[in-house]
Amino acid sequence: MVEKKNRFEKCVLSTGLRVVALLLCVVFMLSSCVRMPTQQEREDLRLKSAKEDVNLSKPHMGYGNFGERPLTLEDAINYALDNNIEIRIAKFNEEISNKETLVEKLRMLPSLKADASWQRRSELRKSDVYNWLSDQDQEDYTVSELKNNTRANLVLTWNVLDTLMAYVRSGQSEMQEEVLKQQRIRQEQQLALDVTRAYWHAAAVEDALDYVHVVENNLKKVKKNIDNAVGSGSFDKMAAKDAELRLKELELTIRQLQANLSKERLELARLMGLNQNVQFTLARPPIKPIVAALPHTKELNIDTLEEHALLHRPELFASDMQVLIQKEEAKNKVLSMFPGMSLFGGFHYESNRLLLSNTWNTVGAGVGLELLDLPAKYFAYKGQEKAVEMAKAQRLMTTVGIITQVHIALLDYAIKVDRFRLLDETYALATNLYEMAREKNQAGRLPELAVTQRHLEEMAAKLRRDEAVVDLLVAHKRLCLSIGSNPLGCENDGAMSAGASSASYNYTPTTGMKKWKCLDCGYIHTGSEPPEVCPICGVGPERFVEVTDETYTTSNPAHFESSDLSTWGDDSNIETGDGVARSVGTPGYAGPASDRFLWKVQVGAFVKPGGPDKRVNEYAMRLADNRDAEITTKRIHGQLFNRVRFLGLTESDARTLARKLESNGIDAWIIAPHSVHW
Repeated sequence: MVEKKNRFEKCVLSTGLRVVALLLCVVFMLSSCVRMPTQQEREDLRLKSAKEDVNLSKPHMGYGNFGERPLTLEDAINYALDNNIEIRIAKFNEEISNKETLVEKLRMLPSLKADASWQRRSELRKSDVYNWLSDQDQEDYTVSELKNNTRANLVLTWNVLDTLMAYVRSGQSEMQEEVLKQQRIRQEQQLALDVTRAYWHAAAVEDALDYVHVVENNLKKVKKNIDNAVGSGSFDKMAAKDAELRLKELELTIRQLQANLSKERLELARLMGLNQNVQFTLARPPIKPIVAALPHTKELNIDTLEEHALLHRPELFASDMQVLIQKEEAKNKVLSMFPGMSLFGGFHYESNRLLLSNTWNTVGAGVGLELLDLPAKYFAYKGQEKAVEMAKAQRLMTTVGIITQVHIALLDYAIKVDRFRLLDETYALATNLYEMAREKNQAGRLPELAVTQRHLEEMAAKLRRDEAVVDLLVAHKRLCLSIGSNPLGCENDGAMSAGASSASYNYTPTTGMKKWKCLDCGYIHTGSEPPEVCPICGVGPERFVEVTDETYTTSNPAHFESSDLSTWGDDSNIETGDGVARSVGTPGYAGPASDRFLWKVQVGAFVKPGGPDKRVNEYAMRLADNRDAEITTKRIHGQLFNRVRFLGLTESDARTLARKLESNGIDAWIIAPHSVHW
């Protein structure tokens, strides 16, 4: 029996010594690696890292040769999504978060601790004993522990509270992983917009350079002809200098275009994660089909766009996760106030031959609570409740910001549509004038230098039009981005499709709904009940009265005989006293597309001439400028009535103007965007 114990003791001892030796070797190896590299080693490391980074920044084989195949916008965006360095870093963060989630899940496992020790005492653990009968210490010749002793333990412990808190933390980590994913998705959408902007700018500049070179060659021919004519004495020297000046100006334009092209190509390469030395050719598809496929502003429903944005923007998904993360943290604060209960069981060994049994098992349970720590934990929970409310407020702030972004993006898109239309018409007129000048030159009625001047004007108009095209395409992609759509496929998105309703700009009766009119401002509300607060003037529901469809339907035959003139259509053709129809409606200084998002102030109808219309004399100069006001005339009961509307106002300007008009005794009221009176 003793021999078996000694044999087992030696086996445990030798194993323990091997483990200690192995740990010492690992510690020595790790400590030997922690040292500052020398200057030469740093230079070698920098050279190796530079070569590796340059190779990584070159296009990989999956995308072919950039020098042979033209790079389309779709290819550029896809390549950027795969190789952009910031996107790579975002993906690494997701992978790290995924591992942290796994770590938190593994922490839910119970603790299993194994330990072994060996010790040798220099002296036996010998002690005297106390005889209580004689009240004396007496010498004892027995010991309970030898000089050499080996112990080993294997203990399994499960702390219920720690397991529950680890479970909550694993859920938080998983939610944080989703937050990083949504942030990366939004980052990819923004990257696609940046690539689109750089791509179209570079393509437009390339096209402009090709066209400008053609104009330059033509101008050089004209200058040569003029120089020959000056040499023969049949032409003025001033014309030759004028042609030379035009060539210098054109050369400056070419240099500027080349600088812009280099800048945009370098930016595009950076966004795609490419080395700046990589050469690629941009594919320049026809612009007209692309522009023709864009939706008209009247076909876009702002309510549909808002709803799509609130259901698809990645930031809102991330905000939802942040609220849940804070709620889970509050749950952890509550759990930390409960007493900790642990269950344990273990197997133990001791080599002491004096023991009746060298091995034994233990089981047990324990519970503990730090009472004085409870107040701190309670107030930490209360603070976490405020953190939940703050997360909700941040989500609300994000929601309001996204709605604002959608409105601004739609307004910007509408403005870019107007600008492109005007510049396209300008370019068409410049082209017609150039063609007319050429015809006159061929007929001998116009000098060649004048034709060149028209050609330069056409070139300038084309460059401005092409710039407007790029701005229009980018504005459309930005609108897609504002509602959370993929910039590559937003044309197929329901919210951006050409068949979207324009109900947000025109009043559409809803089946089973009633219409309520505000007696103070005339606002029309559709619903089963009046609103709690008027969105225009802020009065309560008691100031609303129910109205019928006939009152506000312009197709009603008795409509224009009604004393309520506020429902006249803005584009109605007005019949004057001589029976000639005329329309005095104007688009407003902000343009027809953007004007619909701004406010209006309407002045009550008055008889023309004479009568109440004299009250607006102080505003006669403003009314004379029809860029920001429109006057509609209608004959009712044999009399001509005027209705004046101030257009293109912000909400604050509209309210200020309305108060100023009312203070002068003029009947006026505010018309909000999307109102039934619009």
